[in-house]
Amino acid sequence: MKSVNTILIAGVTACLSPCLVAEPLNKNTEIEEISVYGRMPGDEVKDIPQSVAVINEELISISPVETVGDVIRFIPTAMRNGSTLNSFGDTYLIRGFGTSQTINGLGFNRVSHARDIANVERVEVLKGPSAVLYGQMEPGAVINIVTKQPLDTFNAKIGADFGSYDSQRYTADITGPFSESVRGRINVAYQDSNSFMDFWDLEKKFIAPNLTFDLGEKTELVIEGTYSKNHWGSFQNGRPAEGAFLPNPNGKYPESFNPDEEDIGFTRRDSADINVRLTHEISSDLLVRASYTKTRNEADFKEVFVAGLSDDYRVVERAYFVGKDTYENDNTFLIDLTGNISTGSILHKFVAGINYRDFDSARPARFIFSTPIDMYDPIYGLAPAIDPALPQSYQDFKAIEFFIQDRIEITEKFNLLAGFRYTDAEQVAEFISISNDASVDTLNETNWTTQLGFLYEVTEGFSLYGNRSESFVPQFGTSSGGKPFPAEESEQYEIGTRYDLGDSGLQLNAAVFTITKDNLVTSDPENPGFNATLGEVKSQGFEASIGGYITSGWLLNSAYGYTDTEIMRNFDGLEGNLLRNIPKNTFSIQSRFDFSSGTLAGLGLGGTVEYVEDRYGDNENSFKLPGYTRLDLGAYYSLNDQTQIDVLFNNVTDEQIFVEGYTTLRVIQEPGRTLLVRLNYNFN
Repeated sequence: MKSVNTILIAGVTACLSPCLVAEPLNKNTEIEEISVYGRMPGDEVKDIPQSVAVINEELISISPVETVGDVIRFIPTAMRNGSTLNSFGDTYLIRGFGTSQTINGLGFNRVSHARDIANVERVEVLKGPSAVLYGQMEPGAVINIVTKQPLDTFNAKIGADFGSYDSQRYTADITGPFSESVRGRINVAYQDSNSFMDFWDLEKKFIAPNLTFDLGEKTELVIEGTYSKNHWGSFQNGRPAEGAFLPNPNGKYPESFNPDEEDIGFTRRDSADINVRLTHEISSDLLVRASYTKTRNEADFKEVFVAGLSDDYRVVERAYFVGKDTYENDNTFLIDLTGNISTGSILHKFVAGINYRDFDSARPARFIFSTPIDMYDPIYGLAPAIDPALPQSYQDFKAIEFFIQDRIEITEKFNLLAGFRYTDAEQVAEFISISNDASVDTLNETNWTTQLGFLYEVTEGFSLYGNRSESFVPQFGTSSGGKPFPAEESEQYEIGTRYDLGDSGLQLNAAVFTITKDNLVTSDPENPGFNATLGEVKSQGFEASIGGYITSGWLLNSAYGYTDTEIMRNFDGLEGNLLRNIPKNTFSIQSRFDFSSGTLAGLGLGGTVEYVEDRYGDNENSFKLPGYTRLDLGAYYSLNDQTQIDVLFNNVTDEQIFVEGYTTLRVIQEPGRTLLVRLNYNFN
């Protein structure tokens, strides 16, 4: 079962699973049959009545990229909801709401940190609720990570990155056949990074093996997994906005100031996951797939939080969030059947299946107040060692789901899509206090989610689509009081268009949308590290992108997003407020030009521009995070067919970029101007 599939998104050709060949930059952009999102083989993006975007290897290479989150920022309406200085760099809001991650369209990505890019072939983003097809998904978008699959010829590639603050990263990618029916691939990465902030550092080790077995002409077995060790010295949870970008009578405090202590604060987050999937062609019209995914997360941490700011605006109160031997186990089983059935002149392309999920976790953790510190003249070494008794918090979640989706070809140009999913879920939360008092809460929920859509091809290369879709997302975790949260429920309406701009190689995409969501769970500003239920909220907006090859060597991808949010119902009187961290306007450009002849042959020049408008930092709308325009520039040079050298200047204008928020005590400043030299050598 070996095939090479490609897809054209915004005029940019990208490999789709299974991806066996890395394509050169200068190539034609013919659309071929694809298998998008793992659940309905043979589809093309033009067949899907929903906004879809793909970030392929070429777009990834323009900028410095270490994790999946580093590439999502170029998606229209996307806003980073975490920081590159902590474990939440992959956490994004799209269309105003959270996102979910899947791996190869099968199973959730539940690792408790940003996922390394080393074994990622491309990233697919399907916007809006997709619960009917993928299960318990956030309404903002599904971010599907397509991993690198084994090749049937030997290939090896090594890389080394050297950057500002003595940062270094090394990677290796080795693949090839063991026999005619067995292929393998392994990706490894090691990273040691420092920062502009005192005491901050990150050491990361990553390995991702893959074995693929051809059990016959029509049957394939894939076993792949990842193991990641991540250790932060002084995990970053934010500093006061006063003195960073809000007024402070003492002026600005040093950018290098860290409220944490050397050798006191740390975070260790380790994860391992394995996926086993079996695919069998029953006939040319029927395909059955079975998948099992297991993820294990383990963590220990002593993370500092700023708990208060004194009246003189100099001294901050500090608290540590301490956890020991915390873990999460996530097991997901899936079996589905896809195929084509004709009823008279009407063709049905369907997918139907069963999901079962079993998740359990333990989180022994609590807050401990520590000594205060002066932001302008910090005296370190006063914080005591911390090893307190911890309350115990346990959670167990089980869900079984049945789903079916049918895309009906009414005519050659007009398709309808309909689907539904039934979910039966149970949560049990147990909380044991330090004094050994115990409480148990159980929550049982069932729900039907539906999806309807249409797609009409007006002319060749120009199509219109619309959809109504729902999501039902049982919530993991508990409130500060140990109570489980009710499921979040959302509904979206979307209308969009795709238009190929003649023979230019460019494609235009545009869509308008409106989403409402109930039981929204967000961070609890009164209890850092915990969440709380906000109520009912709404998001509506417009997004557009244009991209592709202007010439054979000139790649362009540009995107604009407008998002307007509102809190519709709330228990704390926040009705009418805007949702935190959602800018109304975002804009980005990625571009690269490669010289193919003359004295500059082998040289490429490119870069990115990212604009984010100011937005409220909290749901109370008490302060705003400043907007920013980030400029990255790059030069890419191929010495020969094996050796590539790139020089990347990031945040060239040294723009101050602030993320997160929740309160004025918890804003995080991202790194300023940095330099990265990237070396790659290919042995094939």
